[in-house]
Amino acid sequence: MEARDTKGKIVKETFPSEMVSIVGDIFAGIVLSILMISFESFLILILIIPALLSLRGNLSGPFIARTSRDLIIGEFNLKSWFENVLATYVLALITAIAIGILSIILNLLLIRLFIFHIGLLIIIPIISILLTLSVSIPCSTALNFFAFKRGLDPNNIVNPIMTAIDDFLTVFSFYLTIILLGVP
Repeated sequence: MEARDTKGKIVKETFPSEMVSIVGDIFAGIVLSILMISFESFLILILIIPALLSLRGNLSGPFIARTSRDLIIGEFNLKSWFENVLATYVLALITAIAIGILSIILNLLLIRLFIFHIGLLIIIPIISILLTLSVSIPCSTALNFFAFKRGLDPNNIVNPIMTAIDDFLTVFSFYLTIILLGVP
């Protein structure tokens, strides 16, 4: 891989993965709408979803970037990878708790819908994002390796593809979590 990619190479590598991201995100949104609209607690749950999707990107993006950087500069090793994983999980927990607290506050101030125990608004984002990351981290690491071994720049390819994959994982994890917790 050249030290400096040409504009044409960047576009050639990035465009197909961006298309995968766009199509995947549209389908994830459709699936999310179909799954969530029937829930009695839809108005409360909708508070969490945008923050979860944003959180997923804010956690996966830096994880992917750090992993691809380590591969590109030849410093990838298990110790740095585990530190990256640990940092990602710690950030996920802290941010998921913040999402839950803000959801509780918004529900108390605006919606005032008390269909289930309000503490679940903290538990739901925590479980959802941890489930998502448990699949996303190995998947993005493997995709980083695959792109790098093929002589492609992982920074151009992996993040857009993982956006679509992670959005589906987040939707599935969120749905699975609210089903398992018995949210009406």
